[in-house]
Amino acid sequence: MKTKWDCLFALFELKEARLTDIAKRAGSSTSTTRQRLVELLKSGLIVQKEKIYSPNKEDSRTWAIFNIMKFCRSKSINYNLFLSKELARIIQIGMENEEVRLADFKEFSYITARKYLTCLSRTNLIFVTSKKPLKFKFVFHTVFEDIMSVSGLILKPKRGPKTPIPESEYAEIEKLLSKLRELKNNVDFASEEEEQKIEFTSASTQLEGNTFTLEESKELILHDIVPPQKKLSEANEVKNYYAAISHMLKRLDEPISISFILDLHRIVVFNLGVKEGIRASDVSIKGNPFYKVSHFGEIYQKLDALCSQINAFMEKKSGIKETSEFASFVHNEFQHIHPFEDGNSRVTRLIWNYILMKNDFPLINIYSNARDEYLSITKLARERDDGKLNIFLVKIIKDNLYKLARF
Repeated sequence: MKTKWDCLFALFELKEARLTDIAKRAGSSTSTTRQRLVELLKSGLIVQKEKIYSPNKEDSRTWAIFNIMKFCRSKSINYNLFLSKELARIIQIGMENEEVRLADFKEFSYITARKYLTCLSRTNLIFVTSKKPLKFKFVFHTVFEDIMSVSGLILKPKRGPKTPIPESEYAEIEKLLSKLRELKNNVDFASEEEEQKIEFTSASTQLEGNTFTLEESKELILHDIVPPQKKLSEANEVKNYYAAISHMLKRLDEPISISFILDLHRIVVFNLGVKEGIRASDVSIKGNPFYKVSHFGEIYQKLDALCSQINAFMEKKSGIKETSEFASFVHNEFQHIHPFEDGNSRVTRLIWNYILMKNDFPLINIYSNARDEYLSITKLARERDDGKLNIFLVKIIKDNLYKLARF
């Protein structure tokens, strides 16, 4: 049976309409649609003038619901699930803590909690930080604010972590990597690796504001299909980044160098109207006057030193902890050198993955849903904090490994 949200969604599409038109668009009977419209009128989410219904544009909840539905449609999610009070309460609990367990949702049945957490995980709004015991981290997204607004609940401040990363976290990553190695030995991973490259391309370009969805990126890369409503520049950005990761993967056996990095940058910004190569002027980070980047006259020297550090690190056998911490340092160092006029963050994530993959990690995605937190500890941070970045990236790594190991 169609819900009141189905009727409201139909009305959003029609903008204003009569009862029969709304029923037809919603795929519901006239009598059921009339009942749902009465519910919406009583809640103030729609208005009626004579026999014409329309969304109540004066009510902020109406816009919040519109945003939720828009988000859900872009992710192929049932918006009825995201408009439930149960989900709002689960989000409220999850956002109060740095990490949560299933036991923290004791007011719900196991089946109910699992249903909502699975949905949030599939849309990368939460990620798994521990398998035994099972723990999750909620990633803030503006859709959470809209869900809270509709439900009448309030998002409380999150309590931060009390201790640095325990050794058990790195041990768990090692176990997951071992599991992946077993899977690769027993399964043909050729198609899986291609999927990983496409997903990495989609995730990293979305962090920069690219509007191509994963499915649209896949169609573009595999079949050169550009959706009619998308900009050519966005399509080029996706194709370039896929070419850049493919280029890097072919050269994993090579030591890193300035020319290696310049090649990656050239591929990333090709045909985007962006100047290739090392910048010849000073730049600043938009929205963060505290973020210090290198003077353009220092870039070559600093890049050369960083390449030497990376190559020296690769020559010795390093554990999971050392690799993770060093990769986080390189991520921050490269961004603070900021060698290019544009494309720095995209190249940063390639180099970060270069270090990880040289140490037997798979490609690691930072999903767009983690964008706010990611930016808050990198380009929008008042002070550089490699340790804080490493805490964030370790959780990102674990979530990727859980997904790849099919837990």
